[in-house]
Amino acid sequence: MNFKESLIKHFKFTEEEWQLSQPFFHSEELTAKQYFLEAGKVSDKIAVVESGLLRTFFFNENGDEITTQFFVPGTLVISSASFNRQIPAKENIITIEPSKLIVFTHKNMQELIKAVPVWQQIPLAASEFKNRQKEKRIIELQTLSAKERYVKFLEKYPQVCRSATVGQIASYLGIDIATLSRIRSKI
Repeated sequence: MNFKESLIKHFKFTEEEWQLSQPFFHSEELTAKQYFLEAGKVSDKIAVVESGLLRTFFFNENGDEITTQFFVPGTLVISSASFNRQIPAKENIITIEPSKLIVFTHKNMQELIKAVPVWQQIPLAASEFKNRQKEKRIIELQTLSAKERYVKFLEKYPQVCRSATVGQIASYLGIDIATLSRIRSKI
């Protein structure tokens, strides 16, 4: 389902609302390993992934990368706190493979919400969806075995399994690389 179809299905966009919205966003293509957002900078844009793959990560106290989220086609790329409150981001968002995005700047999003009232629903819906995802992820990290988490991950993110490194996947799943390698050899 493309971006327009998704807006029509989930938010009952009319053709007129779609036409009024188009001037407020643009397409952007990023190469592999290109930053969408760097930690310490204020997020001035959000995006919907049309194609490609991105991930969110930060560095722990040992300097290890900790992957916290993957963005596959159809998902919203956002550093919520940074974008919404216009404060420096704590995380990095980077492409894993070349990606095509539909991008909204912070300024354009504010203007769009005023110009096309149906857009007022979208930030709240996106925030609620992200919160449900986080809750589900926390529960899975606490209740599922490493193997169960990996099997669910394979089902949910086949594209990520093909493109991300073993270290990125292990980090996301909260397990070490050796454990993930053992699990993978048995599946």
